Amino acid sequence: MKTKFLDGLLSLTRSLTNTRNASATNRIQSSRVDYEELRAIYKTGVGSKIIRLKSGIALDDTLQFDTIADKEFYDTRLQKHVKNLSKFMLAFGRSIFVIHERGADLSQPIKSITDITKVNYHVFSGDMVYVQSVNFDLSSVNYFKPTMFSVRGASIHPSRVVDFKYIEPVEHDAPEYFYGGISEFELIRNELVADGVIQRAVPSILEKSSTPFYKIEGFKELLKDKRESEVVDQLGVLESMRSIYGAGVIDKEDEIQVLTQSLSNLSESDNITLRRLAMVTGLPLSWLVGEAAKGLNSTGEGERQVLMQTIATLQSDYLLEPINRIMRLHSMGPVSFKDNQGETQSEKMDYQTKAIANAQILWAMGEDYGSYLKEHDVIKKDDFDSFFESVEEDPVDGQLSLEELFKEE
Repeated sequence: MKTKFLDGLLSLTRSLTNTRNASATNRIQSSRVDYEELRAIYKTGVGSKIIRLKSGIALDDTLQFDTIADKEFYDTRLQKHVKNLSKFMLAFGRSIFVIHERGADLSQPIKSITDITKVNYHVFSGDMVYVQSVNFDLSSVNYFKPTMFSVRGASIHPSRVVDFKYIEPVEHDAPEYFYGGISEFELIRNELVADGVIQRAVPSILEKSSTPFYKIEGFKELLKDKRESEVVDQLGVLESMRSIYGAGVIDKEDEIQVLTQSLSNLSESDNITLRRLAMVTGLPLSWLVGEAAKGLNSTGEGERQVLMQTIATLQSDYLLEPINRIMRLHSMGPVSFKDNQGETQSEKMDYQTKAIANAQILWAMGEDYGSYLKEHDVIKKDDFDSFFESVEEDPVDGQLSLEELFKEE
């Protein structure tokens, strides 16, 4: 029989030290932030900027397509919707993209899309989405996935829905989030509250930079007789007149003692909340605040690398798969995110120059240098070439592939 060994020390003589031990007297807990508070944060300046920064950088000319036709279709019909999906996913933990034909029953599975002009799209944020039922069959490939969505009382079949989910909770907590994701705002709620406290304190201290104490003769007796309301009302009127642009009037016999106060460590406190916001969101402090990188000989290269790593994680973990599902539903090729995002024009030129030099080496070795240049986005793919590639890889029934055609000749 194995016994559990606890590697810990408990002092029997220093109880005060033990009670002051933070790790022994504190416990981390969390609770889900309701949609009403998430909507309120979404309308604040800090919350809105975080969402706009992440979503904007992640989808600002960062996708590369198989064909020019796919890119044109995405730019004209899907780009606006995908950007809204990204913003709502970050803000509410989930957003859904609903595809439906005109007059179709949304509760029924979608059929193949033949005429794109007869298809409509709708984007809904996570606070509008309710999951009616979930598949609990462990042997199913759709285990723990919704079997029916509901928006504004309308039932929508999952085949019509592309579900954009942010950080997925553990299975035990999934019902609490309606089987969606955890919002970015829930991760930084404490930091946002702390930042709001500091922001609220600054104008209050500026307005009233000193605290006066009025010495009223016989105030104790007034308190005992419960007649202090008149004095309090009088002082309330005086306090309402006190500011940096006004003056107060009191009786000559009253004595006032003024204690000047200052907001100490304001910059340090403000920096702490902003640094924690930057740490949790993955946005560099200079980008979050909108200022140049500080420090001697600082170019901001380190901040840019941190930002690009954050954006790359957002793209690969939360955006790439649902965007590709939208493309598949329209019988289009997969998309991918470009390499070396966030580069300046000079950096892009250097990158392309090195890629061309490597392609020349591949050409000398007799390798496929053209595919290398297309893969690294130096030259664009040709729809004409991709058509014949698709014919060769997937010949139509009763039709010979190019290779077989040449054999026949």
